[in-house]
Amino acid sequence: MIRVKLVLLDENLRRVAGGNEVILELDEGSTINDLLKIVSIEYGGEVLSALLKAGNSIMLNGQSIEFLGGVGTRLSDGDRVAVVPLVAGG
Repeated sequence: MIRVKLVLLDENLRRVAGGNEVILELDEGSTINDLLKIVSIEYGGEVLSALLKAGNSIMLNGQSIEFLGGVGTRLSDGDRVAVVPLVAGG
C-alpha cells in the first residue's frame, strides 16, 4: 500500500472533504485515475466532477499531470497531489 496526500485548494472541495488535505491509501502501482476513482467512491461523484471541472489543474509533486502522463501517471508512496483552480487576471 502507498499513502498519497490529496491537497484541495478549492473552498467548496475543502468543505465537502472536511479539510484542505486528505490522506488516501492506494495499492502499489496505482495511478491518478485510481486515485480519482477512490475519491468518487469515498466522497461521491459530485466531488469528482468538481475536481475535474474546466479551470482546475491536477498537479503531482508540483508538476502538471499533463506533462507526466495524464491520469495514467503512476503514484508513489508519499506523493502529493494538488487540485489547483486556475485563475486568470488582467
